[in-house]
Amino acid sequence: MPAASAIITTFNRERFLGGAIESVLSQTFRDFELLVLDNASSDGTAAVVRRRTGSQIRYIRHAPLTIAAARNLGVREARGEFVAFLDDDDEWLPRKLEQQVAVFRRGTESLGLVYGGFTRIDERGAEAGTHHPALRGRILTELLWQRDAFTGSASNPMMRAAALATLGGFNETLVTSEDWELYLRLAERFEVEYVPEVVVRIRTHRGRRLGDRIDEARKVEELVLSRFGPQMNARLRSLYLRKIGGKLCRTGAVPEGRARIRQAIGADPLNPLAYAQYGLSFLGSRAYGRVHDIYRRRRPG
Repeated sequence: MPAASAIITTFNRERFLGGAIESVLSQTFRDFELLVLDNASSDGTAAVVRRRTGSQIRYIRHAPLTIAAARNLGVREARGEFVAFLDDDDEWLPRKLEQQVAVFRRGTESLGLVYGGFTRIDERGAEAGTHHPALRGRILTELLWQRDAFTGSASNPMMRAAALATLGGFNETLVTSEDWELYLRLAERFEVEYVPEVVVRIRTHRGRRLGDRIDEARKVEELVLSRFGPQMNARLRSLYLRKIGGKLCRTGAVPEGRARIRQAIGADPLNPLAYAQYGLSFLGSRAYGRVHDIYRRRRPG
């Protein structure tokens, strides 16, 4: 059995897939298997994989699945003690697996996830900024606040396969933020550690982003609030209520959004942002959305 399972989930990304595969095959740590899960691609994905076939590579073409379901399929197929995902347009640095496995070997069974630094790149590969890790140990509260970029992408962390099994894998009802929601559940039960070096290059594309999937993002926040709300202090709970209320207002459900914002005020009555959101809600969904976009562009960081 290999020590680590590398899992690439891909769909119609032949332009970048070869680079992702090569970044796995170039790892200094050699005790791994590579699973390439093809989500019914219609381009030259299969040919890209065939050009790199070997004993370490397993190509699995499957019927169309959500990303959460595809990753769970990869977990079921994986044979390694540790599991690491790689998006088809990202690239691992050569010592990624070596460094993360070494941290796991030094740790205890309570260690569930090891991550590292990351560099963002554009479509042409030009670097656009680097993030260095800072969170370790029991970090659930820090993850709930979302003040730190943490892994930056599902392509960064390595997880203990037994921990994933304990958690039941990714939540397949989610179509966005499924990795973040998993990390929250993992951080609730396991410790997290990091290697200080950059371990992955994460590609950023133009086009639709998480912010365009407003209602799906709201559903994730509702789920998180329902599960972790009892562990949140008043200010953190108010933050989630404000986020949910704001998204409801932006998608046209203004009365429901206003009710959530009133709950946010009740939880944290000294926060002026909640009062500003409440007043803004009376201007209607379109005006709320415009002001939100202006605030987001001008917000530091």
